[in-house]
Amino acid sequence: MKRLSLILMISCLVVPSAFAGPACRSDTTKGSWVYTCEGLLPGPQLTPTRMLGHCTANRTADWNCEGTVNLGGQIIPQQLTGQANNLPNCTGKISYQHTLGGASAGSLDIQFVIHDSGNAIHGLPVNSGGVLACTLRRINANN
Repeated sequence: MKRLSLILMISCLVVPSAFAGPACRSDTTKGSWVYTCEGLLPGPQLTPTRMLGHCTANRTADWNCEGTVNLGGQIIPQQLTGQANNLPNCTGKISYQHTLGGASAGSLDIQFVIHDSGNAIHGLPVNSGGVLACTLRRINANN
């Protein structure tokens, strides 16, 4: 009986850590990434929009990205720089300074979820005035 009690006590100490949720930090997203975003952005009317590009993030969650936006068939170069806040529960926020065609497009604020052992991010821009969803996949963690 003492042996069974000991096994149960050890199980109670070990099992909760095995089932604990993910723990993310600033360096969880370090590396090189590709991104895509799809949805509708406002203009005179809601306009179909697609974005494609690549980013690098350092160990302190500073992000630099460049890519291309297809805004209703118009192709525009895009650049983004921002500081992410990765929370321990693997959610977070980033505010990018954003340029389109070399001109300032203001800030782009995104809430996100980190998953797949830190190799994927799903983001939702919250100030775009449209309906946009973004996906990022890490292609190299050795930056």
